[in-house]
Amino acid sequence: MYKILSYLLICTGLFIIFFAVHGMYSVFIGGGSAPAIVNFADLTIKTQLGPMLLPMQQANLIINLCLFTLFMGFLVMVGSKVAGVGCQILKNERIYQALRQLQLQGGTLSQGLKQL
Repeated sequence: MYKILSYLLICTGLFIIFFAVHGMYSVFIGGGSAPAIVNFADLTIKTQLGPMLLPMQQANLIINLCLFTLFMGFLVMVGSKVAGVGCQILKNERIYQALRQLQLQGGTLSQGLKQL
């Protein structure tokens, strides 16, 4: 029962990690665009020479790319934690099975631990 759960958690964690890596690859290398989360309007600044228009398109692009990178980094971290939990469950299950097998063979626990 726990083996199925642990392998499911490992596969889910790896899927999350690969999804995040694929998303970052498609945006940074593949030419896709990051989702537009922030959209600043162009700024008009009054100076002594008259009003100046500052375009914010590049700032929007940089901020959206940074937010997208932070979100994908968060997904990679979550995926690694989920896969790590699956590995810990699997490791504990294997230790439990080894100790149970040792008891069935008639050995004592201290003898089995000395052999490990």
